Amino acid sequence: MIKIFVIVFSLISNAVFASDEKAGRYFEDQPDVSDEPQVHFIYLLNKDSEDREWDINGKMEKELLEANEKMLEMTKGNQKFRYDLREDGKIDISFVRLDKQYKGNYNMEYPDAYLTKLGFNNPNKLYFSWVDVGHRDGGQGAVHHGYIFLKSKYNTNKNKRILITLHELMHVNGFAWPCTKGAKKSHKFGTIIGGPDGGDKYNLGSSLYNLKDPTCPDFKDSVFLEPTSSTPFNPVFLKCAMAAEVGRGISPDSNYKWRDRYSHKKLKKIKKKRTWCTYNLYKNFNNF
Repeated sequence: MIKIFVIVFSLISNAVFASDEKAGRYFEDQPDVSDEPQVHFIYLLNKDSEDREWDINGKMEKELLEANEKMLEMTKGNQKFRYDLREDGKIDISFVRLDKQYKGNYNMEYPDAYLTKLGFNNPNKLYFSWVDVGHRDGGQGAVHHGYIFLKSKYNTNKNKRILITLHELMHVNGFAWPCTKGAKKSHKFGTIIGGPDGGDKYNLGSSLYNLKDPTCPDFKDSVFLEPTSSTPFNPVFLKCAMAAEVGRGISPDSNYKWRDRYSHKKLKKIKKKRTWCTYNLYKNFNNF
C-alpha cells in the first residue's frame, strides 16, 4: 500500500511545453455526454518524457476498447466499464505532463496529488493514466486513481497492457476489499485479473462478481459499470469514507454512512495501513 509523505511542493500550472500542443489533443476533461459515473483516461508524461502521442494516434483508444470487450466477456456479456466519451463518440483522453522529473521506482503520491489539484478529482469518475515512463511495477492503483507504466518490462505488448489495465482498474474500484474471500494485501489471490497467483488469466471469480454475501461489496454493483445494477455503490464514496475514519483520505461526503449497507465483520476492522483514498489528495500536502 502506498504511504503518504508530507512534502512541500509548488504548483503553478500543468507543465505543458509548446511542442505538446498538437491537433486533436485535450488538456482538460471535455464536456460529458452522460451524467452517469464513468472512467476517465489520461496520457501522463514525466517532465522530460518523449511524447509518443498515445492519446492522439489512436493506439491507446484501440487497446482500451479491447480491454472493455474483455470485461464484457468476463461478466458473460452482462456489463463493461462506462468510459468517459467526447461528443464525437471518441474516448475522452486528457494529456498531462508532470511539472517535476521523477526517476526510479517511485510510488504515486505526487502524481495523485498533482492530478487531483488539476481538477481530475470528480468523485463520480475514476481516473486511469497510461504513464509513458519505466517502472519496476507494471501498474499501481487505489481508489480513485490508477496507472500503468508503458515502458515497464511488464507492458511489452498489447495483451500485457490490457491485462494490467484491467487488473489496476479493479484496485481503482476498491477490490479486493478485506471481506473479499481469499483477499490478501488488497488482492484476491488466484482469481483477480492478472493477480499475483492469477498469471495471465482474464478471470473475475465468484468471490468478486455475483456474490452471495450482501454484506461485502460485489463488483457487479460498481456504479462505473454499465448497465448499472439494481443495487449500485460508488467505491469512491465507500473507500474514501473508510479512509477518512483512519486519517488516510478525505471523503466526498462526510455524512456518507457506508456501514448501513456493508456490515461484514472484516470491514468493521479497518486497518490504517491498508486503507487509502486519493480524493482531494493534494490537500494532504503542505503548500501544494
